[in-house]
Amino acid sequence: MNDKLAHFIVGFMLSILGILHFPLILSGFFFAIGKELFDALGNGKPETKDAIATACGAGIASGIVLLSIDYGFLLWH
Repeated sequence: MNDKLAHFIVGFMLSILGILHFPLILSGFFFAIGKELFDALGNGKPETKDAIATACGAGIASGIVLLSIDYGFLLWH
């Protein structure tokens, strides 16, 4: 599997969990940054394109979550 596609899928899958628990919508974005910081500390090769691919997957999943939630529920609970 293409490395960038794998990053995209991981970002998407982590952020789509926001459907179950809304704060998890940010997990894909945090992973994108954390993974590249981990690589920069000598555990791999940090690549900006990897972070961008992960964030793109997280962004699309976040859009799906935001379009599918019931805003009335969030306002009253």
